[in-house]
Amino acid sequence: MSTATGIHISGNTLRVVHLEKLDNTYYLRGLINQRVSEAFDFDPEKEVSESFVEELGQALESLPKPIGTLSFCLSGGLYHIQKIPLEVAGEEDRREQIFWEASQALISPIDNSVIDFIAVGRAAFWTAVRNGVIDAHEALCSALGETHLHLSVAPLSLFCAGIPARIWETGRKMAIHSDPYESFYVSVENGILIGVDTAIPDSSSLHRWFSLASSRHRPYQRVYLSGDIPRIDPPADLSLAEYPIFLGIDTAQLPKRDREKLGQASQFALALGAGIHKLISETP
Repeated sequence: MSTATGIHISGNTLRVVHLEKLDNTYYLRGLINQRVSEAFDFDPEKEVSESFVEELGQALESLPKPIGTLSFCLSGGLYHIQKIPLEVAGEEDRREQIFWEASQALISPIDNSVIDFIAVGRAAFWTAVRNGVIDAHEALCSALGETHLHLSVAPLSLFCAGIPARIWETGRKMAIHSDPYESFYVSVENGILIGVDTAIPDSSSLHRWFSLASSRHRPYQRVYLSGDIPRIDPPADLSLAEYPIFLGIDTAQLPKRDREKLGQASQFALALGAGIHKLISETP
């Protein structure tokens, strides 16, 4: 059995999802949704806030043991993600192409970031996370007394949150997550990730994504919403639904004190996705 704790920090709001995976089944074992007195500062040049470490540590102590790997969802500004066509077939050749593309796109030298990618058909999404961002999270884990760390960029977390529910397997669909500080969208066709975006949480970005989803050329079957979606009138022909992130996850082991939080399911999309991303990335 593998264990992961997905963590999403948005301003002073902390959301945590504690998961276990056995064979192909995910078990939900803990949920935390609380305010913290001081937000986590991702600047590696600064000391990790003692009050934040204490509050996060207390929150993690309330979870069943072991808590497993701490998998943090990285919000906008902490990563770069870009889709490119793949021009080569071999794994090593693909990696060389990705590193060349990253060196052309990033402002800072490529050695200042960790580069990774996922291949999706004849395209790939490559990601870059600055070394300083990784160092800041490693310092936080060290202060918590934890050694296992995983990082997931927000769009990939949003995509992974729908995997247990198997909502991506057929058709053309979209998920949109909005927080007070930023919004994300992913589009998927027959299980393959085809588009991502990050924007400030205003009506213009939502209108743009809704317009894409209702395109006459290739309309989307459904748009899933999570987080704090502003009030907005979508196109009449667009099918909207709450993102069913806990569908397909066994919740029987969730403590009674956490069960009422299931009614706030969409708030946990990015934390859940970060945990799922870690668990599916493990080598069997």
